[in-house]
Amino acid sequence: MDFFKLQSGDQHKSVLGSNDLKFCLETVVEISNFIKTSLGPKSGDKLIVDENGNIIVTNDGYSIVKYLSKSSKYDDEDDEDNDIINLESSHNSYNNNNNNNNNNNNNNNNNNNNNNNNFSKSSSIDRKRFQTIVELLIDCCKTQERLYGDGTTSVLVLIGSFCSSALKLIFEKGIPPHIVSNGFQHSLNHALKLLNNSYYLNVNINNQDNNNNNNNNNNNNNNNNNNNNNNNNNNNNNNNNNKEKEKEISLEKVTESSLLSKSISFYKEKLSKLSIESVKLIYSYYKRVELKRIKVMTIQGSTLEDCRLIKGCLIKRFFSHENMSKTIDDASIIVLSFPLEFPKPKTNFNISINSMDQLNRFIQIKSNYYQSIKDGIKLVKGLKCVVCQWGIDQEINEFLYQIGISAISWVGGDDLERISISSGANIINDLDSLLLLNNNNNNNNNNNNNNNNNNNNNNNNNNNNQFIGYVKQIKELVMGNDSSSRYIEFSDCKNSSTVTILVRGGSKEMSDETAQCLRDSIHIVGGCLKDPRIVPSGGATELYLFNQFKDFKSSLSITTMMAIKSWSESLLTIPITLLENGGYDCQKHIIKLIQIHSDNDFRYYGVNINNSSDDKEFDLYNCNIKSISMDTNQNIIQDMKFKSWELLNLKKSILKLATETTCMLLSMDAFICL
Repeated sequence: MDFFKLQSGDQHKSVLGSNDLKFCLETVVEISNFIKTSLGPKSGDKLIVDENGNIIVTNDGYSIVKYLSKSSKYDDEDDEDNDIINLESSHNSYNNNNNNNNNNNNNNNNNNNNNNNNFSKSSSIDRKRFQTIVELLIDCCKTQERLYGDGTTSVLVLIGSFCSSALKLIFEKGIPPHIVSNGFQHSLNHALKLLNNSYYLNVNINNQDNNNNNNNNNNNNNNNNNNNNNNNNNNNNNNNNNKEKEKEISLEKVTESSLLSKSISFYKEKLSKLSIESVKLIYSYYKRVELKRIKVMTIQGSTLEDCRLIKGCLIKRFFSHENMSKTIDDASIIVLSFPLEFPKPKTNFNISINSMDQLNRFIQIKSNYYQSIKDGIKLVKGLKCVVCQWGIDQEINEFLYQIGISAISWVGGDDLERISISSGANIINDLDSLLLLNNNNNNNNNNNNNNNNNNNNNNNNNNNNQFIGYVKQIKELVMGNDSSSRYIEFSDCKNSSTVTILVRGGSKEMSDETAQCLRDSIHIVGGCLKDPRIVPSGGATELYLFNQFKDFKSSLSITTMMAIKSWSESLLTIPITLLENGGYDCQKHIIKLIQIHSDNDFRYYGVNINNSSDDKEFDLYNCNIKSISMDTNQNIIQDMKFKSWELLNLKKSILKLATETTCMLLSMDAFICL
């Protein structure tokens, strides 16, 4: 370990913090500074090219860190100029300036990195340390992504700010790491208490439904021509109600605010409506939030205006016969997980036929098997479509076409399950189950004629209905001009237990980014339905906590109080980064915001980068140049109470993950490479 390598004069450095800890914290700070430019509505996107040449354009922190990890794995073979190598070279240069004992080794490492594409043994250790730190950040972002689907960039920015403060406390002021970690934990607990007390706001989840009812009442009042006075009074009351509801925070506004920092923010209204409608459909069926029942499917070759919600499923398949009907209305379907063809052994086999009798017997067995399939399908009353997971023989396919039944073959397992859930049809696993279904139907008919065993008939009917699903419409779609790109849509199914959101875009990159933003907004809607408590965004919450920590008093030690103060100051990196990415004067506005937050009545004030409500329209050809203000710092500091928001649980999760990850990094003393 480093302690045994140091001389007697350097033992104090080992007690306060090892070189491995220093390298770890510096690496996190550099990664955070790299991702910091992707925070906020005016942030920049990262264009990423993976090892296969695929292009990804995103500003999501989790996606960026994942590709940083992938790049570091492949850079051992091809060492090209990229941001990762620049990060490591900055650490090497920093160590060269501060550690005199390791100058020769670091110089040799730098020479090896510059002259050879492959890393030397000593430099590969730094690469492994870097890779380990990136994996820790990925695990942190993965937790945030799984719980709330958003906030990964804020987590990484805060982790970098906390690590930067810890570097100053440990290596400049001489505070041991465990005291810094203890102070950060005290700060987190106090911040969570402040947020839970009275700072949060409530979302009116039923606001959209009330607006629809008011619109219906207005239409009914307008149709009653005989009661003009009553109509005027009702209209006045509705106008007053609408003014009050403008001040309420609706679910639609919260969802739109979550898309402000995305690259498709110009299309936030349509995407927010799609996400709200999809989540509410699932919530109305299960009486709880089941986001796994919402599938987001991307198809390139169109515009974002063609995005829509399908109350059912969409699969990339086509009908197994060219002449089958492409549109089926009020369809009853069965879902099969066994092939409609002659069984084939999975291993190599040979069939020896030595006589004509054996050949006739083989043909008879095959025809009997096909006949049993035909009889089983034919006896299902009102059947219009067969969905099969495996192949359908040409003879069976022709038979289905002749009796007017459409068929879909080679449907994937996930799609088959979604079709089964949405249509209400249980999956039939083998031919015997299909034949047993028909035998029950025959027994029911005989029992009905004899008017006996009514209870048994009802039970059999219920069991049979479980295997037959109902879909309002099934149709085959051709996306674009490519006839090979065919899809089958199951819309308006019997059960609204699964929905599909179809995302269209002009390119693959645009479609994927829109789908990712839509998933984030779906998580926000689900979080609002679980816990409708929110806090203002735009750095208002961080500024509120910073000002509250000014009056924080405790009987803790001085060093712990220094760590607590440093933790609260690190929170200011969120509004500072928003201002920097927006191109505004950070120092001027931060000082003003801190002064404003000293008054508790202005605790919701923050940075509103997307302010466009006060922009005045003017004629380009008939305008006075002197009246046009060129000051870009106008109307940035605003009350964010009715501007943009974040989920309270989302904000608490960001603070928890950032603080706990920093404390975990501070507990590291040495890096051991086996």
